[in-house]
Amino acid sequence: MFEENVKAAAEKYRMFDSVNTVYVGLSGGADSVSLLLILNALKSEYGFSLKAIHINHHIRGEESDCDQHFCEELCKSYDIPLEVHHVDALVFSKNNGYSVEEGARKLRYEIFEKIPEDSRTATAHTLNDSAETVLFNLARGTGLKGLTGIPPVRDKIIRPLIFCTRAEVEDYLCRAGQTFVTDSTNLTEDYSRNKIRRRIVPLMEELHGGFEANIRRMTENLSDDEDFLQKAAENSADEDLRTLHPAVRKRVIINKLKSCGIEFSAQRIRLIENALENGGKVNLSGDIYAILKNGRLNIETIPDVRPVISSMPAKIGENRFFCDKSVIITENNCEKSLYEAVVHKKLTKDCLDCDKIQGDAVLRSRREGDGYIRAGRNYTSSLRKLINERCSVSQRGLVPVLADEAGIIWVQGFGIAERVKVDENTKKVWIIETKQSED
Repeated sequence: MFEENVKAAAEKYRMFDSVNTVYVGLSGGADSVSLLLILNALKSEYGFSLKAIHINHHIRGEESDCDQHFCEELCKSYDIPLEVHHVDALVFSKNNGYSVEEGARKLRYEIFEKIPEDSRTATAHTLNDSAETVLFNLARGTGLKGLTGIPPVRDKIIRPLIFCTRAEVEDYLCRAGQTFVTDSTNLTEDYSRNKIRRRIVPLMEELHGGFEANIRRMTENLSDDEDFLQKAAENSADEDLRTLHPAVRKRVIINKLKSCGIEFSAQRIRLIENALENGGKVNLSGDIYAILKNGRLNIETIPDVRPVISSMPAKIGENRFFCDKSVIITENNCEKSLYEAVVHKKLTKDCLDCDKIQGDAVLRSRREGDGYIRAGRNYTSSLRKLINERCSVSQRGLVPVLADEAGIIWVQGFGIAERVKVDENTKKVWIIETKQSED
């Protein structure tokens, strides 16, 4: 059954058509070892040469090195060329804000995609993996595409085991008398997929036998539906989006965003759809906008051309920061009532101890590299990140920044710096407010 399912997937999705070399992503686990063996048996029939790639992620210390050694010996015994790549998944994931699981996957696929154009990388995803993906996507909320499971073919990646169950994999290896390694992390529930595999899938099988086979039928049917809708979207790319069925319209928007290298999200799609009727523009990222006119969508870059204030001395009273904005600075003695107002958060953000100002204070716009420790925090915040998250492109150069010789002491909307915070020894304070100028 295992061999028949591999051939069925390969032929249905034309995995080996015009392929010179197939690279097997070899971890040493049961799935990838069975993939290596079955493709080695089929390479003459389908006319491709076979190589393997092993990636040592250096996550599990000596255990990772033992896996590498196993793969080296396995390939040597079958006379299959092997490439070994070393990556530090732990450091990469930490530096880029990924989970270890996600970071390791990104590193793997970067390597897998670098093979020659006439080659393909075969990964050992099984029907079980596809079922787990469906359940994972269902749990976090998904559209139709998320219910189609793992795609059998994606760019230069092929998955010949996608119709095979894990039980069939193990039976095949048993019949071949072939050993494999077991990743110790698969035996824990540290990762979401392990919880699905160890808890939820057995329950689904208990509720209705043949769960894996049912998932296969569902994902194949839904893949056909998704393919139909995607082709309809491609054929409707230049039409008035207002006239399209919502299922097609959403896909047209997604395709347009992806073609411009912009990550799509439900919120971005909703904002674009809301702007369709009357036209207008939606800020997508930085100076990139979705332009809606007559039901058509275009993605354009609109640089901010409004002037930026370089610097101006800060004075008590009204400071005309820009043509439509003033910064009002009031100096007061820090009497008990005022101190209590500050301490009880009423004036915390925009009230500072003016005796702690170092040198002359100036008003200016944000500059490259600006950052400061905001009151009540013990870390430096990037001003660029703060302003970009809250302000539109046209307003980013118009956010008033108050600074002294030691750096930033106040930013409109984000408050004062920790070093000028009012305390029990404060004698005089500056209270800062902003308003739109009347002329």
